[in-house]
Amino acid sequence: MITSFSSETKSAQIARQIEEMILTKVYQAGEPLPSQQELAVEFNASSRSIREAFKQLEAKGLVTISQGKRAMVKSNNLEQFVASLSSTLISNHTTDKKLLLDLMQVRTTVEVSATRELSRSDQRSILVRSLDNLTTKMEALLPRLKSGEQEAAAQWNSHDFNFHKTLIDSNDNVILTAIYENLSPLLYSSMDQISNTYAELEKSTREHRYLVEALEQGQTDLAVALALVHLTAIRGKLEATII
Repeated sequence: MITSFSSETKSAQIARQIEEMILTKVYQAGEPLPSQQELAVEFNASSRSIREAFKQLEAKGLVTISQGKRAMVKSNNLEQFVASLSSTLISNHTTDKKLLLDLMQVRTTVEVSATRELSRSDQRSILVRSLDNLTTKMEALLPRLKSGEQEAAAQWNSHDFNFHKTLIDSNDNVILTAIYENLSPLLYSSMDQISNTYAELEKSTREHRYLVEALEQGQTDLAVALALVHLTAIRGKLEATII
């Protein structure tokens, strides 16, 4: 039986349910799907709807289709699906401001979730130590940043990227993390267009230090608030920069 979503076409409904069965390994990688005729009966659909559903699944990298043969399950891997989805989004929306802001919202969701969970973890000391080391390196660069040294700015950006990546990688939500990691190159390429003053870099460095201290002490509410304020400021800067 098809679970109907009013805005979906029949083929999209079929594709979604077959996709779910592939990702949950009802249909295993390397195995053929039921024939188009069998699926048409199962889903009470036309052969055309089944063919269109197959095309959607093939575009996502989940099945392979050969003339005269049954469709084969290509992958049960969520990463494969997310990578395919990400490529489609990037190719279709490379200059879409809304897409970039949506990606920033995904980043905020992932990072705030990671901050919350890390602050509560009894095993957080190693990761927090890494965050502390990166923040210390950023603090050490401040005198050079004040003098406008470009190499120092590049190093600061690298430490900042690794800080956020370390935090995001600690997230237990593998789906959110997979989506973010596959889409983040587009977001970061846009963020490279943003120029920051020394005062902004110094303020951001202080925010990193405050967040590390809150994580060390297991202050969940404070850590989440700090992460959210910091990421909201980045979103505002991004929104003002991109056209």
